[in-house]
Amino acid sequence: MSARLSSIEEVSQQAYDIFLELAPDNLTIEDIELFNAHSEELGYIEDSVPDESWASLVAYEQETEAEYFVQVTIGLETEQGDLMFAKVLISRDLDAPFCHIIWKQ
Repeated sequence: MSARLSSIEEVSQQAYDIFLELAPDNLTIEDIELFNAHSEELGYIEDSVPDESWASLVAYEQETEAEYFVQVTIGLETEQGDLMFAKVLISRDLDAPFCHIIWKQ
């Protein structure tokens, strides 16, 4: 039986909602104020195939599990370059929810 998968758009929105919920506990007040002040015009939520950095952090097999996960990057596009606030690995499998976040240091 094949897995029931959410769409990439659905999990990207879910990752953003989780980001908003957990940001106060993981980002500085300055970062939160910066993001809130500029997210309308400069904010981005970018989904992609998970990169290889996840394998060293979580039990993730890129060769066999890539279709079940999405990497979502959340940040601001500034003139100085992209400012990433969080990189999220989130499962598309409705029967195996999973989310891990790497926060801006």
